[in-house]
Order: sequence, then structure tokens, then C-alpha cells
Amino acid sequence: MKHPFLIILASLSLFVSCKKKSELGYQCKTDLICPAVVCVAYWSNLHFTITDKATGRDLLFGSNPTLTAADIKLYRKQNSPYTEVPVLVDNNKKRLFTLQASDTMALQIKNEALQYLLVKKFCADECCARNAVEVKHEGKLLIANEEKMIRFRY
Repeated sequence: MKHPFLIILASLSLFVSCKKKSELGYQCKTDLICPAVVCVAYWSNLHFTITDKATGRDLLFGSNPTLTAADIKLYRKQNSPYTEVPVLVDNNKKRLFTLQASDTMALQIKNEALQYLLVKKFCADECCARNAVEVKHEGKLLIANEEKMIRFRY
């Protein structure tokens, strides 16, 4: 009687460990169909907000925000120098975003030192656009939520 219990327990633990492995990254949609769309421009999007390191409270769109969109600057690396890119505000979805994301970027909050960003994964799950969904921020991997938004900690 002890052996079937051990087999079931081992199978269950294997199932749980395999499931956790697949949840480690963002799962891009693969059923995108845009046959009649002619892209005049192709956007590389990054949707984000800034949260408190300790509490997780949204510092831009939460109650009693301590940051404004004017406090945030985003840079992308083109060849050698970093170039500032426009950061837009979406008050309805409570996020900041850029249409000019690249693999290597830097984030600056309130004129402090640059925080370096490396986009590890983009998903091309919209016609004429791709979205950054996995970003390494100061050595930590951040994965976008279901709305493709990254939460940077400050």
C-alpha cells in the first residue's frame, strides 16, 4: 500500500515542477493573423509603471503618487550613445509607454543615476508592433503581466 502512494506523490511533484517551469516566462500568443495589413511603421512598445521596492505600491498612478511622468526619462542605445525617447502617459490603463523600445535601454527617475534595462524578450502578438515582455532591470528579470506591462521597482 505504501508504494502506490509514493508513485502518486512522485508523479504529482513532477507535474507541479513542470508547470512552474512553463510559468517562468511570458507566453507569447502564436495565433496572430494579419494578412491584409500593410504596416507603414513597425512599433517596439514598452508599457511600464514604477512601484515602491518595499510595498509594491504604484508610485505614478496609485493613491498619493510620489512621482509624475515628468520625473521619468527613458533612453535607448543606438549604436554607441544613449538617445532619449518619448515617454507617453496612458491614464486610462495607468501606465507609461514608449513606441521606440530597443534591446538596450536605460531608465532615469528624478535625475538620479541611469538604471540599465536589457529586453530579453519581445512578443510580436499585434499587427505592426512588438511588445517588450521580459526585461532585465539592474540584474533582475521582470516579466510583464497579462496586459504586457512591466513594473519597475524604485
